[in-house]
Amino acid sequence: MRVRSPQDLVGGAALLLLALIAWSQIGELRIGTAARMGPGWFPAALSLIVGAFGLVLVVRSLRLDGPALQRWHLRSMLPVLAAIVLFAFTIRSLGLVISAALLVLVSSAAAPDLRWRDALLFGASLILFAVLLFPVALGLPLPIWPRM
Repeated sequence: MRVRSPQDLVGGAALLLLALIAWSQIGELRIGTAARMGPGWFPAALSLIVGAFGLVLVVRSLRLDGPALQRWHLRSMLPVLAAIVLFAFTIRSLGLVISAALLVLVSSAAAPDLRWRDALLFGASLILFAVLLFPVALGLPLPIWPRM
C-alpha cells in the first residue's frame, strides 16, 4: 500500500498516540457503565473517540489523495511548546493570572506578524475568561494569584 496523503497519516498517527497515552493514564479509575458512570468513564470514552478519528485519518491517508507534509518551522513551534510547558510548571506556584500572562507572551513570539497591542488585549481577555470560568463558575481549586 502506498501513502497517498502524508498529512492525514501523520495527523492520524498523532491522534492514535494521544489516545494511547490518555488510555494508559486512566489507570485504576473505575469506568462503570453508561447508566452509572465512574470517574474514568469520560476519559475512556474521549480516548476511544480520539483514537477512532486517528484510525479514520490513517485509513483515509491510504485511500484518498491529499497534500504532502509541509516543512516544520521551529521558529513557530518552539515558543508555543515552551509556553505550554511553562504554564504547566508555573500554574500552582504563580497562579492562574501570571501563568496565563506568561503563556500568551511566550507563545506570541511564534507569530511572524506580532502586534503587541493585540497580544496584550487577547491575554487580558483570556485571563479574565479563565478566572471567571475555572475558579469562580466551576469552583476549581486553582490559585488565582501567587502563593506568598
